[in-house]
Amino acid sequence: MEQPEGSPLLQSRRPENNSNVNIINNSNVNSSSASEWWQTRSRDVVALLTVLLLLGVGLGIWVYGTLPTSDQDEHPHEYALSTDRIREHLTQFLEIAEKHNNSRSVTNGHAASAEYVISHLQAHGNCDVHVQHFLSPIWKVNKTPRLRVTGRSANVDYIYETDFEIMRYGGQGATIKGASVAVVDNGGCTVENARDVSGKVAIVRSTTEKKTKCTLFEAAFLLEQMGARAVVFVRSNKFKTPSWARVRNTDWKGGDPLMTVPVLSVTSSVGQLLESAASDITLDVETDTSIEVVKTFNVICVGRTGDAANTIVIGSHLDSVAAGPGINDNGSGSASTLEIQLTLARIGFKPHNRLVFAWWGAEEDGLLGSRHFARVLAHGWKNKWTESEPVGVTWSDIALDLNFDMLASPNYISLVHNGTDAPDSTRVGSQQIQRVFEDYFVRHDYPYKITDMVAGSDFVPFIDNGVPAGGVLTGASEIKSIDERKNHGGLTRAPLDTCYHRDCDTLLNINIVALHRMSRAAMYAVSKLSTMPNLRGYLAGQSQF
Repeated sequence: MEQPEGSPLLQSRRPENNSNVNIINNSNVNSSSASEWWQTRSRDVVALLTVLLLLGVGLGIWVYGTLPTSDQDEHPHEYALSTDRIREHLTQFLEIAEKHNNSRSVTNGHAASAEYVISHLQAHGNCDVHVQHFLSPIWKVNKTPRLRVTGRSANVDYIYETDFEIMRYGGQGATIKGASVAVVDNGGCTVENARDVSGKVAIVRSTTEKKTKCTLFEAAFLLEQMGARAVVFVRSNKFKTPSWARVRNTDWKGGDPLMTVPVLSVTSSVGQLLESAASDITLDVETDTSIEVVKTFNVICVGRTGDAANTIVIGSHLDSVAAGPGINDNGSGSASTLEIQLTLARIGFKPHNRLVFAWWGAEEDGLLGSRHFARVLAHGWKNKWTESEPVGVTWSDIALDLNFDMLASPNYISLVHNGTDAPDSTRVGSQQIQRVFEDYFVRHDYPYKITDMVAGSDFVPFIDNGVPAGGVLTGASEIKSIDERKNHGGLTRAPLDTCYHRDCDTLLNINIVALHRMSRAAMYAVSKLSTMPNLRGYLAGQSQF
């Protein structure tokens, strides 16, 4: 940096304009000048030593954070993982989204994101890369829907997203004018409840009975088959807003039916008005929606070393929602998973148990990629691509699944999935996986919290099919409480991720501290579990790590 005019440092080095002057031996230099000269030189030396000290400390921190041999507690691999490299992947994901409608969804930038992952695995990874295709139904709203009631005393236009909502996968677009109303009891689950719906809009009453025998899709599809022109579900009075749930088979696969007629949800208060005046009103329903079935895929990276009979699957979904680029959800997880694989390859890591890395497609459309993986391997289901796209893994090989979804929420809490929530067949194994993650946070003295593991991410097809699972995450739209702020910092009464499923989920939405901690938690679990000589015994609770 250039020093300013008048600086003592510059003055001490500027002789008078006299060729006969000797700075050191000039007899006119008094003792005071000599003292000033020496103080200036002393400050220079101190400044130089300070700079060298800072450089030394910085170099030490860099070495400690990057060299795989730097860990003093015999867990070196987490320290080999570079947060900067993960951020470089995120930068590339954002650039891909910007070229595809600001999205990495199945029909936007997902394929380009997958090409990026595959190219890095093939160039720098240590695995055999497979692509596993499947079908995914993509539903979208093209124009704001309309719901209008016409009665003897008044006509009412209900407010979209306040009074009513069009439910996801709720049929193709339709224009219905002056339709009569039929009120349906018991959730619309039986033919007896649906006899009088032909040519009418079916209003399905909310039920508090836990013994209702059907899903929303099963009820809506039955009503459509019975001739209903549209279906309107009345939501329970426990909720202030209408529902935006999916009206589709949970485990949808190619060839399964989808709704054709519109499916809406209304609040309890609107539903009560429609039910009470059903014989005196007609409804206008206008929707402009579409469902398109498209081909998409998973990327599977099968490790070349380690015991195949004790395979560990490490998965993250690669797609985003259509509304945004998904850099936290779930670029943070998929970029971390990628860099973990590349780091292990770079340091020559040899696992005792084989590692299989997976980047799932269509998670945001209902976990369709991981469900397809489980369906094919666990149940032998076949589609027209299965025979030509083997992934080199059998279901009985898989000992456990690790899932990483959203690792860098801006107002984060370090969350560990609760293994106790897993079904009976996978509960003990999932609890053992949870303990590994807890060990990481305890060793580093990082605060963490246990969170549920019941739905919402790609661990579900594993625990539902007999494979224990676990993972870490940093939260989505949940509101941080005062107590949580005391323990974890951040902002109280604010979402953990204010840009969750929005167009602002960019690099500015990434909390680097969270990304650093959580990606290393993932690396720690991967390296710890993959080096266990008796992995199945540990998962059964028969040994400690």
